[in-house]
This record gives sequence, C-alpha cells and structure tokens, in this order.
Amino acid sequence: MRKALVTGGSGYLGSHLAKALKKAGYYTVCFDIKTPQNDLYWDVYSPGDIRSHQDLSRVFVNWTPDIVFHLAGRIEVGESIVSPEVFWDVNVGGTCNLLFFMRCYNVRNIIYSSTAGLYSPQFTTLSEKAEIGNNNPYANSKYAAECAIRDSKANHIIFRFFNLSGADSDGEMGEMHEPETHLIPLMFKSLNNTDKFIVNGDDYNTIDGTCIRDYVHVSDVADAHVLADNYLQTKYKNQPTLFNLGLGKGYTIFEVIKQAEAELGIQINYEIGKKRKGDPARLVANIDLAKEYLNFKPKHDLKSILKTAYNWYDRN
Repeated sequence: MRKALVTGGSGYLGSHLAKALKKAGYYTVCFDIKTPQNDLYWDVYSPGDIRSHQDLSRVFVNWTPDIVFHLAGRIEVGESIVSPEVFWDVNVGGTCNLLFFMRCYNVRNIIYSSTAGLYSPQFTTLSEKAEIGNNNPYANSKYAAECAIRDSKANHIIFRFFNLSGADSDGEMGEMHEPETHLIPLMFKSLNNTDKFIVNGDDYNTIDGTCIRDYVHVSDVADAHVLADNYLQTKYKNQPTLFNLGLGKGYTIFEVIKQAEAELGIQINYEIGKKRKGDPARLVANIDLAKEYLNFKPKHDLKSILKTAYNWYDRN
C-alpha cells in the first residue's frame, strides 16, 4: 500500500484529495495545524505546523511517506498585501522545511499545489510558459516555493490551479474558509445574509466589465493528483513537471451569477464594490499539457460546479 502524506490535509482540497486517495488504495496521513472537519478517509491525523521541525520530524519518523502532497499554505491575496512576511514564512519557509525532512528521510516524491495567480495578466489562454507577473505577495511566495522544489532535485509535479470550486458530489464535504474569500461560496453566503454580495469592480477590460476566471471542480483536481503520482512512478523522466489545472474556459463574474440564478432558481443580490488590489482582469487556462501527459479530463463543467457547491452549502 502506497503511503501518502498530505500537508494542509484538513482544508478544502485536502478533504477531497483524501477521498480520492482512499478510493485509489493509499494509506493516508493528514498533517495540518487544524483538525479535519471530515475524517472519513484519513488513516492518521498528525497535528502540526509546517514551519516546525519538531512537528514534521514526528510525522517522518512515524509515517515515512512514499509521496508528499504539499497543500499547506496561506492563500488570502488581500491579507498577503497587509502581512507579506507571514506568507513568505509559511509558504516559502514551510516548503523549505518540508524539503529538508524529505531529504533527511530519503523521500524523493512531491506534488505541489501552486496557483495560476502568479501569471502576468493576458487576454489569451495561459500556458505553462506564460510570463510570471509581480502580482501580489501571495503569488510571489508560491512561485518562490516552486523554485525551491525544483532546486531540491526531488521528483516533483507542480500544479498551477485556476479557480478551485464546487463540492463533493456525494455531499460529504465542501468549501468553507474562514474568512471566506472565494466567489462562489460568498455568492451563496449572501442568500442568508442582509449584506449583499460584493462584485469587486465592474470596469475591467472585459465583455461586461467584471473579472474573467476559469473555474475547475475540486474533485477533478483531487483526481489529477492521483494521476500525477502515477505519472511520477512511471513515465515522468525528461517529461513536463509543471501543469495548469482548469477547464480551459473563462467566465465573467456576471456570467457566473446569471448561470447560478438560472440553474438553481435563486436570486443573487449584489452591489459593485472596489477592485481588489492585485486582481488581474483575466485568468484562463490552457490545459493541453495536463490532458496529454496526465490524461486529465475534467468531469465537471460550470453547471456542475455550481450545483454541487450549492447543494453542499444548502445542507450545511
């Protein structure tokens, strides 16, 4: 049985990844500072901070993994502008600490969750060769962590996610951050709140003035991690190690609102707010490499993303 260590396993993607790994026959170890809200698919939960030598040492001594899925990190773009040093400490320092223990225990395989937010904004679909921008401290810290992984010479896959969305089709888990910063859960949260949903800016250079984003279902991304580990074990030598994960299609915020209203029979009350610092106008993925090398085939479109997210939100 292949042993998987998932850092940040208590989070949104980590919970869905646990289910995908268990289904694929892995022994799963969750390492996170937060206790998992859903522990159906974890064999072990080991509490700890990615920056702590003592915490990581305990994990590697007791459950030396065959593969590390590194999801742990800070993700709030706005907060990164206020406290950039925290994001560099966690996202870069934590990654370097993890790589140190991997080397000490001869663990050679790592799959890393990065972000499409590090690309320089463009009005064409973004391939893995697209220019890197200086967009915000969060994105910069994720790119620096990528570089540390490459320099470590570990066997690695780096995923640059576009907008991770949706919820488990069985309703066992979904998206809940505190504070919540993502579009779709914020949109649903406004249904039971006197505060309106805030659209951050409507004067971008797009078809309706709102940002264009590529939304990808969290379960499709979880499945891609299993595909990536198979790739690492078999044919990745001298092949691509950096992959975009998205749908390959972009939607404006207004298009998402309209589709949610049409598909779900709801009404989103919104108002226009200020642009968020560091938000590019358009981020849409070219996913050709993931399709070719990982056989990545997203099962969920935007309609499915909205339905699964709403069903989970409505139950919880």
